[in-house]
Amino acid sequence: MTFERSYRIGVEDIGYENLATNKTILEIMEDIASVHSASVGFGVKEIQDNNAAWALLDWKVKVIRRPDYDEEIKAVTWSRKADRLLAYRDFKLFDKDENLIAIGSSRWIYMNLEKRRPMKITADIMDRYESEDVSVFDEEIAKIDISALENKQEIASLNYKLRRRDMDYNGHMHNISYIDIANEVLPEELYFNKHFSDIRVEYKKEILKDDEVVVKYFQDNDRVLITFETENKLNAVIEYKN
Repeated sequence: MTFERSYRIGVEDIGYENLATNKTILEIMEDIASVHSASVGFGVKEIQDNNAAWALLDWKVKVIRRPDYDEEIKAVTWSRKADRLLAYRDFKLFDKDENLIAIGSSRWIYMNLEKRRPMKITADIMDRYESEDVSVFDEEIAKIDISALENKQEIASLNYKLRRRDMDYNGHMHNISYIDIANEVLPEELYFNKHFSDIRVEYKKEILKDDEVVVKYFQDNDRVLITFETENKLNAVIEYKN
């Protein structure tokens, strides 16, 4: 079963060339995923009763045509499939003329908030979503290859201490906050002149309040890689391509 919602690109959603930022694209996909889950009884308001919440592991997004300021768009999402511990959700964004402007795929776990561990995704949970095994990408989400970084020095780095604004309702760093912080380590010529239409984000280990995070920026041929580390352990990786 697909789920639809309309969005308008506001002044806070735009950046270079007055077009929607990558943060905005991900926020729209995150929001419609949350609203869809709420519609079947697994939304934000049910977290306390269930003592569990959906936690994001991966984004894979392709922007085909970036929406403009004040543009109305339609977002469509659906639960694609699930195995014992992983659930997959895909997205499509359309303009007012029904032209496809972005696609996305994501992986999630259903996390026990008390134990901070994944829970089994039961058939009862997935039955509520009426999953459709239709993928927007030809290939499944794969791990970001960071092997090239083993002998490569970062171009820039940033030490960052999490603030209240970075946190979400689950008590860890909000997945969209990674995009904000990544922007701070990008060189200005990239931040102000590049859109990066291919986006991959891989969340490996949650970052908690008051954690000291080291953010590093690398260039690897046609890829921009941004890593997040706490106590010398890799927490997340962002990969951008044009």
